[in-house]
Amino acid sequence: MTFFRPFLLLSFLSIALFSCVDDASKAHTAAAEEDIPDCKIMIILGDDRSGSSQSIQKLDKADYEAVINIITENGNGYFASTIIGNPAPNSKEIFRLKVSALKPYENILTSDNPTLTEQAKQKKHNEKIKAKNEKIKKKNQSRVNTFLSKTLTSSILTYEPYKGNDITNIDLAFNHINKLLKEPNMDDYDKIIVVLFTDGVNEPVRSGKIEAIENTLELTDNAELYLVGWKDTSVFGGAEINEFEGKEGFFSYLEDFECL
Repeated sequence: MTFFRPFLLLSFLSIALFSCVDDASKAHTAAAEEDIPDCKIMIILGDDRSGSSQSIQKLDKADYEAVINIITENGNGYFASTIIGNPAPNSKEIFRLKVSALKPYENILTSDNPTLTEQAKQKKHNEKIKAKNEKIKKKNQSRVNTFLSKTLTSSILTYEPYKGNDITNIDLAFNHINKLLKEPNMDDYDKIIVVLFTDGVNEPVRSGKIEAIENTLELTDNAELYLVGWKDTSVFGGAEINEFEGKEGFFSYLEDFECL
């Protein structure tokens, strides 16, 4: 019996020691492998607020929030919206919202079998990254809240046609979107989504006088086009398009979004 007692004690200490090391390793792995979504996305929304597009359900605050969440939940990037209708000449062409990227976790270990001291340094490093990311998340959420409560409410949802002339100028909206798509670093985006919520009926002079759309939507190679309620798609030529009859179909499709 006297022989087994030291042996049992040593076994117990070995198990305890390896358990501590294993727990520390697990803690490091869990922190380092925290999911950081890194898809860079731009969503450009053409929102028809004119009275002539009554066949299209108007977008509301919840709809805007759902679209913006695609960016915040999958990575970073920009959300942009332009009004389709007859905005005032001095009004903003594009309303923008920036979603900043989170910091990635880095492996600062120099060995496959790190000491407890090295693991402690890694853990401290991970905690700093996590703290920075919490600040970025709060700032992003603050920007989203400001956009939804101020910009959206005061400039988009309460839209009134300029001088009461309720026309639909599709060419003007295309011009605004094309300007945005020509900005630098568009190739850096993993995905660019252009969504047009409109019947596509161009009435640039007066309501009821339909004219052909003259401008061409100049999509980048990494851009996808979604049409919601658009009637005659011949204006897009051979471009690949995704069509939806109404907003319910589009938002149902959006629920399964993946950044591939």
